[in-house]
Amino acid sequence: MNWFTPLLLMAALLLFAAAHLLLQRRYPRNPQSLVDRIDAMLPQTQCAQCGYPGCHPYAQAIAEGASLNLCPPGGRAVHRQLIELMGGETGGEAEPTPQPNVPAVAVIDESRCIGCTLCLPPCPVDAIVGAGNLMHTVIEAECTGCELCIPACPVDCISLQPTTANQAAQPRPRKRPTRQAAVTAEPRACINCSHCNPVCPVALPAQELFQLVSHQQIERAVESGLNECIECGLCDRACPSDIPMADLFTSAKQELLAHSADEAAKTHYRKRFEAHQHREQQAQEAAAEKRAQRLKKAGRWS
Repeated sequence: MNWFTPLLLMAALLLFAAAHLLLQRRYPRNPQSLVDRIDAMLPQTQCAQCGYPGCHPYAQAIAEGASLNLCPPGGRAVHRQLIELMGGETGGEAEPTPQPNVPAVAVIDESRCIGCTLCLPPCPVDAIVGAGNLMHTVIEAECTGCELCIPACPVDCISLQPTTANQAAQPRPRKRPTRQAAVTAEPRACINCSHCNPVCPVALPAQELFQLVSHQQIERAVESGLNECIECGLCDRACPSDIPMADLFTSAKQELLAHSADEAAKTHYRKRFEAHQHREQQAQEAAAEKRAQRLKKAGRWS
């Protein structure tokens, strides 16, 4: 039996290592890495509607056990992502009601602005430009529409209005050859005939791309050349099942571009929020230093 004991110990060690690796993946040891992953899912509007002063503070609170359904701008999509990340437990939470997806920015009525500067500190991304006793204005491209500046204005000269900037460009209509028989035919399932592959003018694996896009495996589709598709529609003509493959590839590429733009905007606003926090901290420290200097001077004179 002596030879059996080391085998049992080895099996126990392997089982322990596997369990440790699984737990480490599900619950990272470094809490900051979990906070960063949560923060990356949040919309970075820094609107404080969750009850916390920004997206990163809310991410820290979630890592410590706060509710997952406090983000109206993120809505149901972000709520479900957070549930999946945190282990799939909702705790009986109701899904948040998403805000209407209408881009809006703060607008200052210049004729009524008194230059009080009270709207500057609440703006989490420093999108308002102004100085004491001078007219203020909002940088439309930087405003997240969080509304935090509106209650700070003593003369109610700030309002939220739909923006005309950063609107998604409408896709241009594509002129491509179509099969005459496909005009009235109903699309059918892919039969894996591979007729679409040899007709691709840029030698893409059209059938593989279709399968990947159909199963929402967009990253793998990009690796297989999705972005190289010229949307000529020749794969549509070759498909005996009349599948609108070029339209599916176009939609997938537009979705990918929208996701990339959204991630870039999140990073941009996160950096502006961090810069705002740093500036506010420096201003508070400078004010405290001046106060201390005045008190010291007053004590010397007395």
